[in-house]
Amino acid sequence: MINFTLTDPRVTSRRASDILSRQVVPSEVAEDLFLFFKQKMNSFAYDILTETDTLKSVSKRSSLLTIAICTVAAFCSGSSHYRILFDHLKSEVSGKLFSNNHDFDDVRALCVGAIWLNEISTALNSLAVRIATELNLHRCITKMPHKKRACYDRTRLYFLVYLCDHHCSLSHGKPPLTRDFHSLKSPRDFLKTEHSSVNDNKLISQVELWSISNRVFDIFGADVDNCVANQRLTEIPSLSNAYEQWYHDWLGILEFFEYSEPFTRRVFDLYYYSAKLYLFSHVFRGRAPETADCPPSEPVATDADSFADAALKGALAIICLITKESGLQNLPYYIGTVTAFASVCLVKASNQSKFITCDRDESDVSTHLSQLVHVIQSSYANTQDRSSHPLQGIAESLEAILRGETCANENGSFNLNEGFGFDFAFEGLDMFTLDNEQASPLPISSGNRE
Repeated sequence: MINFTLTDPRVTSRRASDILSRQVVPSEVAEDLFLFFKQKMNSFAYDILTETDTLKSVSKRSSLLTIAICTVAAFCSGSSHYRILFDHLKSEVSGKLFSNNHDFDDVRALCVGAIWLNEISTALNSLAVRIATELNLHRCITKMPHKKRACYDRTRLYFLVYLCDHHCSLSHGKPPLTRDFHSLKSPRDFLKTEHSSVNDNKLISQVELWSISNRVFDIFGADVDNCVANQRLTEIPSLSNAYEQWYHDWLGILEFFEYSEPFTRRVFDLYYYSAKLYLFSHVFRGRAPETADCPPSEPVATDADSFADAALKGALAIICLITKESGLQNLPYYIGTVTAFASVCLVKASNQSKFITCDRDESDVSTHLSQLVHVIQSSYANTQDRSSHPLQGIAESLEAILRGETCANENGSFNLNEGFGFDFAFEGLDMFTLDNEQASPLPISSGNRE
């Protein structure tokens, strides 16, 4: 008989093999990494740690959560201890795969790893979803607002799994494993419970955002070669309006503290423009050369060009936001995927002599991309294992493209996996094609447009 812990295991339980007792890293290093996560990354995991959590208390509670936190902190901070922690994390996760006993902290740990560690994010996310289902985390969702603390904790953790799953879904081009419940009330009802805190606003805002993106996925699907997108362009305006309504609603609810919290107004805007780019990029489907499965389409709707322009403006907005973000290396892996996608959009636009502006900054596209390269390289200057960071791969690839080097397939399409140095399957990344001949270097502007 399989047994599961159905109560929140924040009640201390003894662990014989935590990261400290095994001396995987020196205790002072573990303390520094834990503090780094709590101060600079916890906000991106929707406050998975409480204000009272310490390394000692968490290590007593869960060895897996402790090593997951230290591993992602080492990854983002450029610690020389990253690889040994990463290996121990994989070993401990493997031990959970066929375990007969799971708890809430196992789910938290898997989500933490999946949010930042692109190398194993799919495996961690799928296991998190499986354990969440076995623990019946979804059981209390329809009872919002909650009166019982146990129901509040259960639903909050399910929402974390939901967000983590949708990050991985879009980053790797796979359908999400979690779905919206038809019987689910407004996620905002979660905030009405007496146990809710102001930190939950950020969580629920993201749940609502990804619910809209889920509708986009349901309408357009994941097959970038399918011509259905051009046949359903009329769906785009209403979805765009839903994103805009979300943005204005939550802009009036959330409080942003630019200097005391990593999740700033800039990060909020970054998620918004990422969602808008995801939506509008569907207009590029069906514009590739016709095939037997994709016959010549009818004349594209007159709105298609405006949708394409909106996609490119969204891409440039993302680049502008990224170049102004001080904690670049601490952002979730999903943001790296979006940045790569936005960069590809702009590279193609610049090849077609497109000129777009961002926040009254009239520098041309190549100038923005050059600035992105500079900012990324500066952010990772002290990182010991730079090759493992997705954004660093983007910078190296963009630098080559700006010099006129390309990574093209036989049919002339841009080879993203080779071009950006790691696996990308973001919805629509292969929608853009380059000419078969070698592309010329992008012109580098020395100043603003006159």
